[in-house]
Amino acid sequence: RAGVGPQDVALALIAATFPQGTVKNAALEFIGPGVENLSMDYRCGIDVMTTETTCWSSVWQTDARTQEALAALGRGESYQELRPQEGAEYDGAVLLDLSTVEPMIALPFHPSLAYPIREFKANMKDLLHEVDLRTAEQLGVKNAPSLLDKVRDGEFYVDQGVIAGCSGGTYQNLKRAAEILKGYSTGDGHFWLSCYPGSMPINLELTKEGYLADLMAAGCSIRSCFCGPCFGAGDVP
Repeated sequence: RAGVGPQDVALALIAATFPQGTVKNAALEFIGPGVENLSMDYRCGIDVMTTETTCWSSVWQTDARTQEALAALGRGESYQELRPQEGAEYDGAVLLDLSTVEPMIALPFHPSLAYPIREFKANMKDLLHEVDLRTAEQLGVKNAPSLLDKVRDGEFYVDQGVIAGCSGGTYQNLKRAAEILKGYSTGDGHFWLSCYPGSMPINLELTKEGYLADLMAAGCSIRSCFCGPCFGAGDVP
């Protein structure tokens, strides 16, 4: 669906599997007709977040798009077709209908606490109150600043945005962000947006095509190819 990125798909998968330990210590195999419609950026963006499901590892079926990507990287001879053998048996299956996935939001303190943004907006105060309770229970912090303070006139105000890491810092993600922000401004400093390209080749291509210039003109801070925000290095609140 329009506006749904790989992180939304990953969060939907994590929310559906983590709480019950559905795929704990398992190897996830991504197969089916939906895979063929996904770019390599999209597949990678989903795959690197499967760690949060508590699976051991994951593998994807390959196809012509995989072969094209390897060839573009100068590794075309490495391509091998990967598909389930006839009669393959599994411990279980998770059916993920990509057409039903909505834009998602994850709340503290784990990606499995994910909700469609539509649902979050409809139940904002109740869900944020639960975050306050988790803060006191899980972190032992009493009277901590509440995310409820970010709700003004029925809207949730965000202080900081980061597009980064092996899941978020992909070419397609940053290109799309640049297209959305081109000609606009991120504001007067109350909102801070940092963008970390996932690799030097991604950084180079975004630079050559002018997308980083569009992001910078909108007020974004372009950072080095670094995955620090995932574990609290670099840009932190």
